[in-house]
Amino acid sequence: MLFTKIETPSLKETCVQTLLAKIISGELQPGDRLPPERDLAQMLCVSRSIVNQSVLELESMGFLKIQPRRGTTVCDYRKRPTPQSLAALMSYGGVDMEHAIFEDLMATRLLVERECARLACKNIFPETLAKMQTLADALEQAPDDPTDILYQFHYHLTQASGNSVYSMIFRGFEPVLCALMRQHYSEKGADLAESARLHRALLQAIHEGNEAQAEAQLTAILSQGVSVLERRYDTR
Repeated sequence: MLFTKIETPSLKETCVQTLLAKIISGELQPGDRLPPERDLAQMLCVSRSIVNQSVLELESMGFLKIQPRRGTTVCDYRKRPTPQSLAALMSYGGVDMEHAIFEDLMATRLLVERECARLACKNIFPETLAKMQTLADALEQAPDDPTDILYQFHYHLTQASGNSVYSMIFRGFEPVLCALMRQHYSEKGADLAESARLHRALLQAIHEGNEAQAEAQLTAILSQGVSVLERRYDTR
Protein backbone atom coordinates (compact mmCIF):
# COMPACT_ATOMS: atom_id res chain seq x y z
CA MET A 1 0.00 0.00 0.00
CA LEU A 2 1.39 3.42 -1.01
CA PHE A 3 0.86 6.67 0.81
CA THR A 4 1.52 10.16 -0.48
CA LYS A 5 3.17 12.89 1.51
CA ILE A 6 0.80 15.15 3.42
CA GLU A 7 1.47 18.72 2.37
CA THR A 8 0.95 21.49 4.90
CA PRO A 9 0.90 25.19 4.01
CA SER A 10 3.95 27.21 4.98
CA LEU A 11 3.69 29.98 7.56
CA LYS A 12 3.93 32.52 4.78
CA GLU A 13 1.08 30.90 2.82
CA THR A 14 -1.04 30.82 5.98
CA CYS A 15 -0.26 34.47 6.69
CA VAL A 16 -1.13 35.47 3.11
CA GLN A 17 -4.44 33.58 3.27
CA THR A 18 -5.29 35.09 6.67
CA LEU A 19 -4.80 38.65 5.43
CA LEU A 20 -6.48 37.89 2.10
CA ALA A 21 -9.56 36.50 3.87
CA LYS A 22 -9.92 39.74 5.85
CA ILE A 23 -9.80 41.73 2.60
CA ILE A 24 -12.18 39.55 0.56
CA SER A 25 -14.62 39.31 3.49
CA GLY A 26 -14.68 43.09 3.77
CA GLU A 27 -13.31 43.12 7.30
CA LEU A 28 -10.49 45.20 5.84
CA GLN A 29 -11.84 47.87 3.49
CA PRO A 30 -10.07 49.82 0.73
CA GLY A 31 -8.07 52.60 2.34
CA ASP A 32 -7.72 50.82 5.68
CA ARG A 33 -4.20 50.90 7.04
CA LEU A 34 -2.57 47.72 8.30
CA PRO A 35 -0.83 47.76 11.70
CA PRO A 36 2.95 48.16 11.54
CA GLU A 37 4.66 44.90 10.53
CA ARG A 38 6.15 44.48 14.02
CA ASP A 39 2.71 44.69 15.62
CA LEU A 40 1.11 42.50 12.96
CA ALA A 41 3.77 39.85 13.51
CA GLN A 42 2.95 39.79 17.22
CA MET A 43 -0.79 39.52 16.52
CA LEU A 44 -0.29 36.61 14.12
CA CYS A 45 2.43 34.96 16.21
CA VAL A 46 4.85 34.81 13.28
CA SER A 47 8.18 36.47 12.55
CA ARG A 48 8.37 39.95 11.10
CA SER A 49 10.07 38.55 7.98
CA ILE A 50 7.05 36.28 7.36
CA VAL A 51 4.73 39.29 7.60
CA ASN A 52 6.98 41.30 5.29
CA GLN A 53 7.04 38.53 2.66
CA SER A 54 3.26 38.13 2.91
CA VAL A 55 2.61 41.85 2.53
CA LEU A 56 4.91 42.01 -0.51
CA GLU A 57 3.05 39.08 -2.11
CA LEU A 58 -0.34 40.69 -1.48
CA GLU A 59 0.96 43.93 -2.96
CA SER A 60 1.99 42.06 -6.12
CA MET A 61 -1.55 40.62 -6.27
CA GLY A 62 -3.06 44.10 -6.15
CA PHE A 63 -4.60 43.85 -2.67
CA LEU A 64 -2.18 46.06 -0.72
CA LYS A 65 -0.14 49.20 -1.37
CA ILE A 66 3.11 49.81 0.46
CA GLN A 67 4.11 53.45 0.89
CA PRO A 68 7.50 54.15 2.48
CA ARG A 69 7.18 55.92 5.82
CA ARG A 70 3.38 55.94 5.43
CA GLY A 71 2.61 52.28 5.98
CA THR A 72 0.55 49.69 4.10
CA THR A 73 -3.03 50.27 3.00
CA VAL A 74 -5.70 48.07 1.43
CA CYS A 75 -6.29 48.64 -2.29
CA ASP A 76 -9.66 48.64 -4.04
CA TYR A 77 -8.93 45.47 -5.96
CA ARG A 78 -12.43 45.44 -7.48
CA LYS A 79 -11.84 48.74 -9.29
CA ARG A 80 -8.16 48.18 -10.09
CA PRO A 81 -7.70 44.42 -10.36
CA THR A 82 -4.63 42.61 -11.61
CA PRO A 83 -4.44 39.13 -13.15
CA GLN A 84 -3.19 37.97 -9.75
CA SER A 85 -6.31 39.42 -8.08
CA LEU A 86 -8.52 37.12 -10.13
CA ALA A 87 -6.24 34.15 -9.48
CA ALA A 88 -6.43 34.80 -5.73
CA LEU A 89 -10.23 34.93 -5.82
CA MET A 90 -10.36 31.73 -7.88
CA SER A 91 -8.26 29.86 -5.33
CA TYR A 92 -10.01 31.34 -2.29
CA GLY A 93 -11.39 28.47 -0.29
CA GLY A 94 -13.56 30.46 2.09
CA VAL A 95 -17.21 31.53 2.08
CA ASP A 96 -16.83 34.84 3.90
CA MET A 97 -16.77 37.47 1.17
CA GLU A 98 -18.20 40.90 0.62
CA HIS A 99 -21.74 40.87 -0.68
CA ALA A 100 -20.71 42.68 -3.86
CA ILE A 101 -18.07 40.04 -4.65
CA PHE A 102 -20.53 37.24 -3.90
CA GLU A 103 -23.10 38.79 -6.25
CA ASP A 104 -20.53 39.30 -9.01
CA LEU A 105 -19.23 35.75 -8.65
CA MET A 106 -22.71 34.25 -8.84
CA ALA A 107 -23.63 36.45 -11.81
CA THR A 108 -20.50 35.29 -13.63
CA ARG A 109 -21.26 31.67 -12.87
CA LEU A 110 -24.82 32.09 -14.15
CA LEU A 111 -23.59 33.73 -17.35
CA VAL A 112 -21.11 30.92 -18.07
CA GLU A 113 -23.26 27.95 -17.06
CA ARG A 114 -26.43 29.18 -18.73
CA GLU A 115 -24.55 29.37 -22.01
CA CYS A 116 -23.04 25.94 -21.33
CA ALA A 117 -26.53 24.51 -20.80
CA ARG A 118 -27.65 25.96 -24.12
CA LEU A 119 -24.60 24.68 -26.01
CA ALA A 120 -24.85 21.26 -24.37
CA CYS A 121 -28.20 20.75 -26.10
CA LYS A 122 -26.29 20.62 -29.39
CA ASN A 123 -22.85 19.37 -28.41
CA ILE A 124 -23.13 16.85 -25.56
CA PHE A 125 -21.67 13.41 -26.18
CA PRO A 126 -23.63 10.33 -25.05
CA GLU A 127 -20.83 9.37 -22.63
CA THR A 128 -21.00 12.78 -20.93
CA LEU A 129 -24.78 12.61 -20.70
CA ALA A 130 -24.47 9.15 -19.11
CA LYS A 131 -21.94 10.45 -16.55
CA MET A 132 -24.24 13.34 -15.64
CA GLN A 133 -27.19 10.97 -15.29
CA THR A 134 -25.14 8.82 -12.89
CA LEU A 135 -24.32 11.93 -10.86
CA ALA A 136 -28.01 12.92 -10.84
CA ASP A 137 -28.85 9.42 -9.56
CA ALA A 138 -26.32 9.88 -6.74
CA LEU A 139 -27.78 13.28 -5.88
CA GLU A 140 -31.24 11.75 -5.53
CA GLN A 141 -29.86 9.46 -2.80
CA ALA A 142 -29.59 12.57 -0.58
CA PRO A 143 -25.93 12.24 0.51
CA ASP A 144 -24.87 14.04 3.68
CA ASP A 145 -22.40 16.13 1.70
CA PRO A 146 -23.37 16.47 -1.98
CA THR A 147 -20.57 18.93 -2.78
CA ASP A 148 -18.41 16.66 -4.94
CA ILE A 149 -21.42 15.25 -6.82
CA LEU A 150 -22.70 18.74 -7.61
CA TYR A 151 -19.31 20.07 -8.60
CA GLN A 152 -18.68 17.14 -10.94
CA PHE A 153 -22.15 17.49 -12.47
CA HIS A 154 -21.63 21.15 -13.30
CA TYR A 155 -18.06 20.59 -14.44
CA HIS A 156 -19.30 17.95 -16.90
CA LEU A 157 -21.93 20.46 -18.03
CA THR A 158 -19.18 22.92 -18.98
CA GLN A 159 -17.37 20.15 -20.84
CA ALA A 160 -20.60 19.23 -22.63
CA SER A 161 -20.76 22.76 -24.04
CA GLY A 162 -17.87 22.02 -26.37
CA ASN A 163 -16.17 25.27 -25.27
CA SER A 164 -12.91 24.39 -23.52
CA VAL A 165 -12.43 27.91 -22.12
CA TYR A 166 -15.75 27.73 -20.24
CA SER A 167 -14.57 24.45 -18.75
CA MET A 168 -11.22 26.00 -17.77
CA ILE A 169 -12.94 28.96 -16.11
CA PHE A 170 -15.20 26.69 -14.07
CA ARG A 171 -12.29 24.45 -13.09
CA GLY A 172 -10.25 27.45 -12.02
CA PHE A 173 -12.93 28.51 -9.53
CA GLU A 174 -13.14 25.03 -7.98
CA PRO A 175 -12.00 25.95 -4.42
CA VAL A 176 -14.41 28.84 -3.92
CA LEU A 177 -17.32 27.14 -5.72
CA CYS A 178 -16.96 23.97 -3.65
CA ALA A 179 -16.79 26.03 -0.46
CA LEU A 180 -20.01 27.83 -1.41
CA MET A 181 -21.76 24.59 -2.42
CA ARG A 182 -20.83 22.99 0.90
CA GLN A 183 -22.04 26.06 2.77
CA HIS A 184 -25.32 26.07 0.82
CA TYR A 185 -26.27 22.55 1.86
CA SER A 186 -25.24 23.10 5.46
CA GLU A 187 -27.64 26.02 5.77
CA LYS A 188 -31.12 25.60 7.22
CA GLY A 189 -33.68 25.65 4.44
CA ALA A 190 -31.50 24.06 1.78
CA ASP A 191 -33.73 21.70 -0.24
CA LEU A 192 -31.62 18.87 -1.64
CA ALA A 193 -34.66 17.01 -2.98
CA GLU A 194 -35.72 20.05 -5.01
CA SER A 195 -32.17 20.50 -6.22
CA ALA A 196 -32.10 16.88 -7.40
CA ARG A 197 -35.39 17.41 -9.23
CA LEU A 198 -34.07 20.53 -10.97
CA HIS A 199 -30.87 18.79 -12.03
CA ARG A 200 -32.90 15.91 -13.47
CA ALA A 201 -35.09 18.38 -15.36
CA LEU A 202 -31.98 20.08 -16.74
CA LEU A 203 -30.69 16.76 -18.04
CA GLN A 204 -34.05 16.04 -19.67
CA ALA A 205 -34.02 19.40 -21.44
CA ILE A 206 -30.48 18.80 -22.70
CA HIS A 207 -31.38 15.29 -23.86
CA GLU A 208 -34.36 16.73 -25.79
CA GLY A 209 -32.26 19.55 -27.24
CA ASN A 210 -34.56 22.16 -25.71
CA GLU A 211 -32.22 25.13 -25.29
CA ALA A 212 -34.73 27.51 -23.71
CA GLN A 213 -35.80 24.94 -21.14
CA ALA A 214 -32.18 24.00 -20.37
CA GLU A 215 -31.34 27.65 -19.71
CA ALA A 216 -34.44 28.03 -17.53
CA GLN A 217 -33.63 24.94 -15.44
CA LEU A 218 -30.01 26.01 -15.00
CA THR A 219 -31.16 29.44 -13.87
CA ALA A 220 -33.54 27.83 -11.36
CA ILE A 221 -30.73 25.65 -9.97
CA LEU A 222 -28.38 28.56 -9.35
CA SER A 223 -31.17 30.83 -8.08
CA GLN A 224 -32.01 28.21 -5.47
CA GLY A 225 -28.45 28.25 -4.15
CA VAL A 226 -28.12 32.02 -4.24
CA SER A 227 -31.38 32.52 -2.32
CA VAL A 228 -30.13 30.27 0.49
CA LEU A 229 -26.67 31.83 0.68
CA GLU A 230 -28.09 35.37 0.57
CA ARG A 231 -29.65 34.77 3.98
CA ARG A 232 -26.19 34.89 5.52
CA TYR A 233 -25.97 38.56 4.52
CA ASP A 234 -29.47 39.34 5.78
CA THR A 235 -28.47 38.33 9.31
CA ARG A 236 -25.28 40.37 9.48
